[in-house]
Amino acid sequence: MTYLPRSAGVFLASVFATSVVAAEHEVRIISDYENLRFVFEPSTLVIQPGDTVVWVNDVSEEHNVISYPGGIPNEGTSVESHYLTEAGETFRHTFTVAGTYQYHCLPHLLMGMTGEVVVSRRSTLDEFHIPSRDEMMTYRLKLLEWFDEDDNLFKVRLADKSPDQPDHQH
Repeated sequence: MTYLPRSAGVFLASVFATSVVAAEHEVRIISDYENLRFVFEPSTLVIQPGDTVVWVNDVSEEHNVISYPGGIPNEGTSVESHYLTEAGETFRHTFTVAGTYQYHCLPHLLMGMTGEVVVSRRSTLDEFHIPSRDEMMTYRLKLLEWFDEDDNLFKVRLADKSPDQPDHQH
């Protein structure tokens, strides 16, 4: 008979316990035309590390799920789905790092279609990721897919500034 050292047994037990505990949670992507509401339901979801969230599009309406550039924990992974266009279409993401993940739907951002996933506990202000210039530029381009720069809704002007150029010219 072969015996495993006690530490190996404890390790194996923790691996099996972790995989058994991981859960899957559903967030509905709702287009409520009657009440002019576009929402994620629930808008706040509290889960544990290792859990997976599945977003489900309720109707044939174009939605996506995308985290804000500074809306994830320092060591967290950004959330970004493809565009969900069909009823029943899904996107899933597994969260492994504790903290707050703030996300939204780009096409319906101005309608307040936002949500958050809290993994284990809320992030403190200093635990949020500080996006790089490139991350902000990439996000800006995604915004401009939906919002014309001439609408003056977003006055982010990072494209033409070098890091050492002052914000205001006199």
